[in-house]
Amino acid sequence: MSKSIRLYWWSEVLIQKKDYENYGDLLGKYLVEKISHKKVIWQRAHKFHLQNFWKPLYVTIGSILEHIGTHCTVWGGSGIISRDAQIAGATFLAVRGPLSRKRIQELGYDCPAVYGDPALLLPLHYNPIVEKEYQLGIVPHINDYELVQEWFKDNDAVKIINFKTNDVEQTTSEIISCERILSSSLHGIIVAHAYQIPAVQIQFSDRIYGDGVKYYDYLMSVGLEPYDPEFISELHNIEMGIEKVKQHEQRLPQAEMIQEIQNNLMKVCPFKPTDL
Repeated sequence: MSKSIRLYWWSEVLIQKKDYENYGDLLGKYLVEKISHKKVIWQRAHKFHLQNFWKPLYVTIGSILEHIGTHCTVWGGSGIISRDAQIAGATFLAVRGPLSRKRIQELGYDCPAVYGDPALLLPLHYNPIVEKEYQLGIVPHINDYELVQEWFKDNDAVKIINFKTNDVEQTTSEIISCERILSSSLHGIIVAHAYQIPAVQIQFSDRIYGDGVKYYDYLMSVGLEPYDPEFISELHNIEMGIEKVKQHEQRLPQAEMIQEIQNNLMKVCPFKPTDL
């Protein structure tokens, strides 16, 4: 039996040659290691490898379905980044949400109605006791971080969470330390919801790639009504941010819905230990 698992995720370090990964993308590697108890080996999804003939190449988290090949096995949070995404055929066990499945089926491929981002499994593998230090946490997309950090550089009451990281657990603890979250990053919302922290999407810029379908896809998967985010060009008032979360009707999925998604994902997980 192999002691390693091949996995593709969008790696800022290995693809872009940067010093830090994007937290949301790195969650895939972290969770596959936690679930499988095996070492994860990164490999390009669309390139030919001899191992493709006998060893699965998994794709789990990220809007990266346009990167995959027919030899890939897709489980969980992978989804489309635009409604007209071009996707190669693959083995689809679960996808992020119903809009990703709809597009896959439009292209003539089979895809079961099993939805959920594996980031929702995070509390099952990392659930520390963390004091609630901040009334409000803001999670900018990595393209928005410098802009938002400048707004609150002199305000210690707000936690600005940097998703440029190589430490999943440290960044997760920062999210848990907040009572509520405003986020332009999809996984800022997903991870907050996983820990039953109210979270609302906002938009700080036009620098996020895609047509926004990934947010709709996720919200629909957890039983929330999709919404268009409010565009915020300036935010200095913490009370205003707190109220934006408190008053939003789609701020938190039902805990029972999250548990159902967790169970459904694990039922079809291809690399879970056989005793589960």
